[in-house]
Amino acid sequence: MTGNRILLIEDSNTDVFLVREALKEHGIEAELCVAEDGAVARALICTEERCPDLVVLDLNLPKVNGLTLLAMMRERGWCSQTPVVVLTSSQSKRDEDQALALGAKCFLHKASNFDDFLALGGVLKSLLTQQTAEP
Repeated sequence: MTGNRILLIEDSNTDVFLVREALKEHGIEAELCVAEDGAVARALICTEERCPDLVVLDLNLPKVNGLTLLAMMRERGWCSQTPVVVLTSSQSKRDEDQALALGAKCFLHKASNFDDFLALGGVLKSLLTQQTAEP
């Protein structure tokens, strides 16, 4: 699977590494753009001309939180059809409900072990495959 662009909005270098490993584990060759905080992500959302094929979004970000970014994406129409996977350590049902109401495709909790984290790649691969299959 090549030619895809994934925007990862994540402030933890460890989690960025783990997402990269999950992509490799599932044979996903994609351009991975990392925004390390909400302000960088907001700037991308406001200026980027080409939408990513997938957004992986943490909620607990410095400067601008993930739910605010997701709302901005949907309100501005920027990539409004781009699937968003929320990947967070939040256990809040309210956060989950809000993210899904704002159009997130799924709400995933960050795994506590390496093998479970690698399983994320299967979810991302499935969503990318769905994107390329749609007209």
